[in-house]
Amino acid sequence: MSIRIKLALAILVAMLAATTSASLVFLSLQYASLRQAEEEKIGLWKANIANIISESQLAHDPLMLLDYLHDLRRDYPEFARLRVNIDGSWQESIGGAGVETDRERARIETVTTRPPAPLVEIWFSRAILDKTQREARQKVLKNIMIAGGGVTLAGLLLCFPLGWTMTRRILRIESILHRLGEGRGEARVEVQGTDEIARLARDVNDMAAKLQELDKLKKTFIASVTHELRSPLGAIESYVKTLLADPSRLKPEEQESLHRIMNNANRLGHFVTNLLDMAKIERGKLDYTPRAVRLGALVEDAALFFKSKAAEGRIALSFAAPKDISLRADPDLISHVLTNLLSNALKFTRPGGRIHVELKEAPGGAEISVTDSGVGISDKNLARIFKPFERVDNPLRATGVGLGLAISRSIIEMHGGRISAQSEPGRGSRFFFYLPETAPAAASPAARPDARV
Repeated sequence: MSIRIKLALAILVAMLAATTSASLVFLSLQYASLRQAEEEKIGLWKANIANIISESQLAHDPLMLLDYLHDLRRDYPEFARLRVNIDGSWQESIGGAGVETDRERARIETVTTRPPAPLVEIWFSRAILDKTQREARQKVLKNIMIAGGGVTLAGLLLCFPLGWTMTRRILRIESILHRLGEGRGEARVEVQGTDEIARLARDVNDMAAKLQELDKLKKTFIASVTHELRSPLGAIESYVKTLLADPSRLKPEEQESLHRIMNNANRLGHFVTNLLDMAKIERGKLDYTPRAVRLGALVEDAALFFKSKAAEGRIALSFAAPKDISLRADPDLISHVLTNLLSNALKFTRPGGRIHVELKEAPGGAEISVTDSGVGISDKNLARIFKPFERVDNPLRATGVGLGLAISRSIIEMHGGRISAQSEPGRGSRFFFYLPETAPAAASPAARPDARV
């Protein structure tokens, strides 16, 4: 679950908790207010009855009080029973069947003024009072639930945009860190504010600047070292060739040693060339001159070049390359990619195996594939074989420096294409790349790890 969703859910839970707490407090206050209103209502009735008692006493007319009490009982069902004590004699204002006489189910209040005023005894029906309170509470609860539902709905509508706003800067930092991890050293975070996230953004920018400086030093060092190694290697190869030019002057063991020196010098020269090519790619200085080219001829030339080497290893090498497929590309760089793929296929295919190179049209371009019946690659290793200096274990113990596929990927991306691989251990591999009909006029930024993002 992403931090954005977690934060949005946390905001929603906090809003629900705050709404629930506020609703409970408000409900408690409303219930207290309802009880107070009931007491005030009863107090008002008692005050009115006291006024009528005084008026009937002044008028010497007890019927006035009895009539008023009768009207109260008729208009307000809360009054279960009303009776008056006049001169020591109780008189029922309301009598007959159905009159509430159970003291446990009634609230009894008395009202009088100064003696010898009549004493009025009021029996309030607890059932009616409780029903009134219950209905009022239900109404309050319903209103609170409606208001709470509205707040919850608003929270649902606002929590995700609010969570996105609060995590936007964190996600930007995550994106920049991901790009820095891909080698795009000029990526920077836009710093906003002065809080902890802003300080983190500044630290990330400082780290990126230091990494970029170290990366430039690394590239300069590799370029310088590889350039300086070419001259002594050339001299070694030249001296060995001179000595081998007249084998009659050499003993057999001396010839064998010189051939071994030549082979190792060739291997080292290949390694230096790959390092130099990788350094040029990283610095954006690899020669790249796209032009109209017939891919069929390139595929055929590469396959025929490795034909004799495949025959020496008892490997069947075939190709299918239509002559009519043309597009804009740098033929030297595409040939370099084919050479890398075919060289790897030969290296990881046992004697008696087969390799097939195929060129075919694809939507908006062309696809070239190299399929072998070699040892194959596991899914775990397949995900990292295009990274520089990545080498995987193999049953044939074939060696290499791990730069060929990284260089091939950079060259294909430079053309605006893509390269990939499919493989299964023990059943061979298929490497293929796609080229668009028109290659970019300049190297694609995706092909340079230090491109600005």
